[in-house]
Amino acid sequence: MEPAAPIPQPAILLEALRKTYGTGSTAVEALKGVDMAVYPGEVVGLIGPSGSGKTTLLKCLGAVIEPTAGRITLGGEVIYDDGWKIRDLRALRRDRIGFIFQAPYLIPFLNATDNVALLPMLAGVSNGHARRRAFEMLTALDVAHRAAAQVAELSGGEQQRVSIARALANKPPIILADEPTAPLDSQRALTVVRILDQLAREYRTAIIVVTHDEKIIPTFKRIYHIRDGRTVEEQGEGLEISNDAAGATHATAVVPQPA
Repeated sequence: MEPAAPIPQPAILLEALRKTYGTGSTAVEALKGVDMAVYPGEVVGLIGPSGSGKTTLLKCLGAVIEPTAGRITLGGEVIYDDGWKIRDLRALRRDRIGFIFQAPYLIPFLNATDNVALLPMLAGVSNGHARRRAFEMLTALDVAHRAAAQVAELSGGEQQRVSIARALANKPPIILADEPTAPLDSQRALTVVRILDQLAREYRTAIIVVTHDEKIIPTFKRIYHIRDGRTVEEQGEGLEISNDAAGATHATAVVPQPA
């Protein structure tokens, strides 16, 4: 009899996470006990109406703001349990969490390579190694041919790809993406999702995508809805994203195969 397969350990585990702003009669409970698990190599959608707590949840998970109560475990290490359990939150954000925003927020006086290489260099990586890593990420995102281009010379889609390359520059185990496809048309939005899915699988990265974008919601295999500060998990459609011979990006339904 073969031994049972080991149960995978979540890259991200949130347990009864709470966040309250203010005190007394003016207190606002933004998160009311959030539970969530995201595994290595998985892209999970986080959706909900404005004011439901999506941004607060991402900021707590990214160690940008401190929760009020609950537990956050990243890669098996408890980093928050009714208080931070690690000292250097800046190093945590730099080395273990990549951030992708709605706007690229690239540094305008640096070219594409320098924008991506800056984060590894801040982490102590040598200039040459950082630039090689940057070119590797730009190649993975099909923008290596724009490596020397200034930000103003890049299209909107190219800027977003460079920002994704920057988020991946230190090869973090976790990526937090906040509305990464909002400014993009349907084809470019699906291209970004395809890239995130490929990178999640290749680098075993756990990715959370906060979105309102109806174009990409059907592509997630798992979705967390957040309403009134609480999460509800559901299975998504999990559409496959691929390119046709002409380079257009399409989403097609995943058809379960018979056992």
